Amino acid sequence: MPLSLVVIAFLVFFNAINHPFVHDDVVFIVQNPQIGRLDHLADVFFQTSHFPQSGGINSYYRPVLEIFYRLEYRLFGLKAAGFHLVNILIHIANGLLLFGLLCRLQFSRGLAYGISLLFLIHPVQSEAVACVAGVSNLLTALFVLLTLYCYVRQKYVLALLSLVLSLLTKEQAVMAPLLLVLIDWYQHRKHRGSLWLIFGVLTLSFWWMHATVTGAHMLQDILQWPGELKLRLLAIPRTLLMYLRLVVLPYDLHYYRNTDILQPNGLGFILWGLLLAGLGWLTKKFQLNGRSIIFGLGWLVACLLPVLNIVPLINEYSFILTAEHFLYLSMVGAVIVMAAVLQRLIPKKTFLPLAVIIFLGLGALTVYQNTFWRGEIPLFERVVTFEPNFARGHVLLAKAYLYNSPPLVGGVRGGEISANTPLPNPPHKGEGMINLAIEHYSRALTIMKEYERKATNDKARQFYRGFIKDIYVQMAVCYIQKGDQIQAQQLLKMAIGLNPLYSSPR
Repeated sequence: MPLSLVVIAFLVFFNAINHPFVHDDVVFIVQNPQIGRLDHLADVFFQTSHFPQSGGINSYYRPVLEIFYRLEYRLFGLKAAGFHLVNILIHIANGLLLFGLLCRLQFSRGLAYGISLLFLIHPVQSEAVACVAGVSNLLTALFVLLTLYCYVRQKYVLALLSLVLSLLTKEQAVMAPLLLVLIDWYQHRKHRGSLWLIFGVLTLSFWWMHATVTGAHMLQDILQWPGELKLRLLAIPRTLLMYLRLVVLPYDLHYYRNTDILQPNGLGFILWGLLLAGLGWLTKKFQLNGRSIIFGLGWLVACLLPVLNIVPLINEYSFILTAEHFLYLSMVGAVIVMAAVLQRLIPKKTFLPLAVIIFLGLGALTVYQNTFWRGEIPLFERVVTFEPNFARGHVLLAKAYLYNSPPLVGGVRGGEISANTPLPNPPHKGEGMINLAIEHYSRALTIMKEYERKATNDKARQFYRGFIKDIYVQMAVCYIQKGDQIQAQQLLKMAIGLNPLYSSPR
């Protein structure tokens, strides 16, 4: 039975192996100046990680992940296929660990298998598995699942070690102690207060280390703008419903998923009330396993708690990050709830054929979803399809068009251009893609100018001006490609007018 999990998962993600490095992969690996160093590894525990960061609480402290990237580089160099293969293997290991954990928690072997298989082949996992940089989620989940498995087997020293590794891989692992409490409740285990205290103190120690190394101040960042915090909190029910819908109906999966916290939230509260009331009624009428339903909901909320934007994860203006990779381990809770309901409502003769149809459909959708990670153009075309008002999505797609057009004359790149850069008159090459780049830069410029106008403080206003400068300069490069020197010079003057010292935002 476990062997079939390995084979099926490998088949579903096999088409991602030959994809190149895209977007974050380039920053994390290709452009990482420390990627080739295996000396002085202890230093990574006393400095911020070489990853994009927005400052404050969102500064990255991920020493285990940094070491892992360096080891992968030592094995594969810059051959992306090796990195993709490692992602798939870790994902499979997570599925096997989940299967073993569920069996230890007294789930029937068939149910544990079904949940683990769905975890392995669900299309929402594509963002974590098919993207090289998604290994941060895979590796964190590996150590969290090891923590839970060792804890259930009463191997507490190994559980503590695994927890440390998970915390040093990605900050989202702070939810692990909550899962331990949930597991003890599910197993009717009591008198574990001293163990909970040890795991809790260890987690708090990590946050102290994180703050010391990065200079981040979590409480200060959370409370900096009380009005914005209120909006983020009110959006939580709507965000949770969105995540649940992605597990049930994953038809619009895409990178850079956002939720607008300025949209109405009343319906989210109403739907959650109806959902919980409906689950209660079904549990009573059909004698569902209420303990499994509570366990599943608890798992879902506990895993998502660090990324529900209590701590601000804001992409731009009112858009908060609600990435699909946040569901990587969280989705297990939603699947447990659905399994507890469907097992009782669907006749046994129908359940197995229906499950096979669902698994086949989801597996095929995952294979399709993987194809969007074959390059930045298809990846960001899908982003703007579903996020048409997300300025950064248009910028990223425009850059993909620009830098996938024929080589620029003289090697001029957007980040290198300045007031003294000569603007040659190159031949018209790749004009179709250049026109597409200009179209999306123009759309992003309109959105960013509106953000700047709405900004309520100078810090936010300067932030959006940085993006506007970047757009002007990149558009100038587009017009260099088209041979329109006059328009390129005008755009460059606009960028310099915002700030004589041009610097591109992250």
